[in-house]
Amino acid sequence: MRDNNILRRHIKPAAQKLGLDYVNWRCLRTSHATWLKLAGADVKDAQAQMRHSRASTTLDIYQQFVPESQRRAVDRLACLPQSRLVQ
Repeated sequence: MRDNNILRRHIKPAAQKLGLDYVNWRCLRTSHATWLKLAGADVKDAQAQMRHSRASTTLDIYQQFVPESQRRAVDRLACLPQSRLVQ
């Protein structure tokens, strides 16, 4: 089965049932890269899964900014002992 047939016959109908207006392969790849980031995956691991030759492609094009992720990063800093922050 061709990739566009899979998208048209299976993925788009499933997305419509979930209330998503528009889905294509790029949306799915961007979502996957962003979910890897949220799960704490290293950028090199995400690069390998996405099969990009450069990590910058994964970072600059596919991984999206997620405000909750930034908040968690700041919260993790607050949990570090002060002796590790000031040297």
